Amino acid sequence: MNRLPLFCDVAMARRIERVEAQLMAAATQAACLRRADRGGFVMRVAGGVATFAEDGSPFDKIAGLGFDGTPDAAVLDRIERAFAERGAPVQAEVSELADPAVGALLTDRGYWLASFENVLGLTLDGGYERVAFPGIEVRVGRDDEFEAWLDAVVEGFAHPDDQGVPSHEEFPRHVLANAERDFAAAGVVHYIALCDGTVAGGGSLRIADGVAQLTGAATAPAYRRRGVQTALLSARLADAAAAGCDIAVVTTQPGSKSQQNVQRRGFHLLYSRSVLVKQAPAEGAVNRRDASTTDHVTRKVRGPGTETPDALRVVQYDGSREKLRPLFELAEDSPTQLDGYIEDGRVLVALRGTDMVGHLQLVATDQPDIFEIKNMAVREDLQRTGVGKRLVDCAIDLVARESGRRLLVATAAADIGNLRFYQRQGFRMRTVERDAFTLRTGYEPGTVIEGIELRDRVWLDHLLDRPAPS
Repeated sequence: MNRLPLFCDVAMARRIERVEAQLMAAATQAACLRRADRGGFVMRVAGGVATFAEDGSPFDKIAGLGFDGTPDAAVLDRIERAFAERGAPVQAEVSELADPAVGALLTDRGYWLASFENVLGLTLDGGYERVAFPGIEVRVGRDDEFEAWLDAVVEGFAHPDDQGVPSHEEFPRHVLANAERDFAAAGVVHYIALCDGTVAGGGSLRIADGVAQLTGAATAPAYRRRGVQTALLSARLADAAAAGCDIAVVTTQPGSKSQQNVQRRGFHLLYSRSVLVKQAPAEGAVNRRDASTTDHVTRKVRGPGTETPDALRVVQYDGSREKLRPLFELAEDSPTQLDGYIEDGRVLVALRGTDMVGHLQLVATDQPDIFEIKNMAVREDLQRTGVGKRLVDCAIDLVARESGRRLLVATAAADIGNLRFYQRQGFRMRTVERDAFTLRTGYEPGTVIEGIELRDRVWLDHLLDRPAPS
């Protein structure tokens, strides 16, 4: 069926931006219910919405501005304070069809242009027929298929096409998993694509106000160039048309393969959005990670994790722990002990450029408000340069924001350097565990550190101030 090019005026852009803002609000509210805490927020602002779901979430932004007047300065002050209190930057996504005064206002307030994204649309008037593709099955995913669906989508996102403008952000698996669950609670439907019976990709669909929002589509690299995305697109468009939608929209990176694919299916460029970012104050800043950084790291850890003048930054790590084993081994003399805990908890890594120069492993204990630094090390050529302090500061900030009350760490009594380091970071000695390092526990006898035999372990703790509730 031949379709006329879709012209987008201000009224249509207002409609699309309104449903986008509604989606961000609904997904953020779902995240708040899932987390059962008071950390998130939804604030209305000049026809749009400011939302914060959780650390590093794709829902942390301002959407829909510029179609109902300019934001009041006092309201923006309150929004910016709310993000800063959570150690996050403010990201405003503003349509080029919005009131130009909004862009001028934000740039005057210190926002800078970080990226663009394109919004494309297709008219569904008159219906849309589903097209069958040999060997490919597309259907709504079942609850028990969510993990397989997520694996395929995350793998696809982890290997983006190299065409067009690269994205300014990237999300690890656990963040995407949370976001997709929250999307489902907000009415987003997941579609799964199977190629010869194997999960090959996925996409999502949300319907609101006659607008079909196509989101989260990706194909595992092994199944690309087989028509998987075309099949996913066809199925979702057919279902959207059957549900009475008159327009379908999709957001892509400018000039990307994704944009090329949907344009081949009849979509037309409606408008672009400018992604404007204002950094949080230095005490609580967090920058979205450079998309070129490898090994599946998340957005920067908030608070002390902001980039320093020497280009050091701290991020959560979501890749293979084996890649970090050389760093772990700097702090652990027993291979047996290391094998037993290397996969535990979360890991923060210190990056200089794309080089990992240090790490800190943070694990939970049997008490929900007490956490432990299980392993921490800095590359030997960069020790005593502030990297370790940076990692500990970020761990303290992260634990405090998760309502942690106490942070523990254990080190050898023979390691005078470590004892000095942790006490300088505010830790105090708590107990001594005699004969902790023996052959029975996996340590070679006769090991000497700074002229002292490795025998006893010292436990230290740091009492944390909880952030004030918002």
